[in-house]
Amino acid sequence: MSRASATAVVVLVASLASAAEPSLKGLEEQVQKVADTAAPCVVSVVVSHSKAYTPLKNPKPGQLGLVNPEDLITREFAPRWGRQQFAPPPSPLDLAISENAADHLFGSGVVLDANAGLVLVPYHLIEGARKVYVRAAGGKAGSYADIHAADAKSDLAVLKLITPVAGLKAVKLAEVRMTTLDGEKPNLRKGSMVIALGHPTASAAGEGSASIGWGPVSNIRVKSGQPAPASQAGGPGEVLRQRPLHQHGGLIQLDVRAALSGTGAAIFNPDGELVGLGSSVAAVFGSEANGGYAVPMDANYRRVVGVLKEGREVEYGFLGVSPQEAPNGVRVFGTTPGCPAVLAGVTDGDVLVAIDGNPLLAPDDLLLHAGGALAGTEVTVEYERNGRRQKTRLTLAKNLNQLPFIATVAPPTPFGLKVDYYSLRQAGGGPLERFAPNPPPGVLVRGVEPGSPAERAFKALAQPVKGEWLVTHVDGKTVGTPKEFYTATIGRKSVKLSLVDPDQTATTATVTLP
Repeated sequence: MSRASATAVVVLVASLASAAEPSLKGLEEQVQKVADTAAPCVVSVVVSHSKAYTPLKNPKPGQLGLVNPEDLITREFAPRWGRQQFAPPPSPLDLAISENAADHLFGSGVVLDANAGLVLVPYHLIEGARKVYVRAAGGKAGSYADIHAADAKSDLAVLKLITPVAGLKAVKLAEVRMTTLDGEKPNLRKGSMVIALGHPTASAAGEGSASIGWGPVSNIRVKSGQPAPASQAGGPGEVLRQRPLHQHGGLIQLDVRAALSGTGAAIFNPDGELVGLGSSVAAVFGSEANGGYAVPMDANYRRVVGVLKEGREVEYGFLGVSPQEAPNGVRVFGTTPGCPAVLAGVTDGDVLVAIDGNPLLAPDDLLLHAGGALAGTEVTVEYERNGRRQKTRLTLAKNLNQLPFIATVAPPTPFGLKVDYYSLRQAGGGPLERFAPNPPPGVLVRGVEPGSPAERAFKALAQPVKGEWLVTHVDGKTVGTPKEFYTATIGRKSVKLSLVDPDQTATTATVTLP
């Protein structure tokens, strides 16, 4: 290279660096702005599994309990000291003491509701917990927490603080789109810049200051497991895959290590909105470092968060088909009688191509978008039959979920009667595993409360209550979902129920409550 050429290159590099300097400075300022704004939304979480805590008497679902002095110092953990004039050292079971965080499981979470004290965390962080302590940014304010709701399938849980904590701020959830949907382009894709705030080590608990990292999204809609196994023709194929949602796809893969080495890190976009929650359990497959993945705040997961925030069970959607790989979608090679697909006219040989605009390229896509839409939701299903594309609207039933969950808010029980989606009986499970061939629409009677009007009324029937009856009508009006049943019964002084035995539809009965 000539001297003139070399001089030109130096001048060009210098000019590029000069031009880039304002952009880099602006990016730096934006990252710092998000960090400052989002800091009150991110908390540290200390979880103890020690059996030394005094168990509660008759705990409510999700209740870990208030901390009593006897919980904090036990014979097993109480330290010994030599002289009476010295005060005893603090118990390692007191999670409010920041120095004890290193002796327990540690992670992060985000605030959903500052006034109600609701905090979103990964399910696997609090699974099997005996005590949970949440510390706000700044390190001084904190509170023990109970489990408000938890769901292993989504790997999400919501904690409820026992005492109010000052300085918390509710996070704003982003409406994440990772594919083109309804004509709108993705707003999160490869190369999108994100900012992570989290607590990678227990040493951060003392000051409560979250570590920060930022960088590009490495990949999107990543699966953390093997593809879904093949279904059995004619069986309820959607039920055969009792796996976490993240194993069906939809994860965000990140290259932000500093803040993500601890689970529960908050992932923000440049506008300060939460686009994902870091999950170390999702990295069990492959050689990537733990924490390189995040659960996205897309439509499916936002719906789950909304249900958990209310303290209720997450009821996953069920279409009622056996899915099979196909070149241009998901082929149906078996349907479940009495379930939404059959009722909407979908039949064997149809190729499902989309649910609410979400493309179905593999059975995992069907399980992700049908399940994530949640039971009781009306969706649009697109399918091809004989080369012609068609659409149908249907209301999803409820999928059988055999993974653990906690719900502190139970469904209503009008007159003491417990009902659920009929699809649970068709899907199998325990005493409900028989497969009715052609059942009428209705809701499944799952039980009665002791001493209730429903218990007294159902005692007169020859058949057992649980799983043996469908309620098809209330006061002559058809009810096909629990929501329709509640609407027809709650607030009424008296109701007349029409019952059918789903195995023998000629067997009917009538019950008046109370």
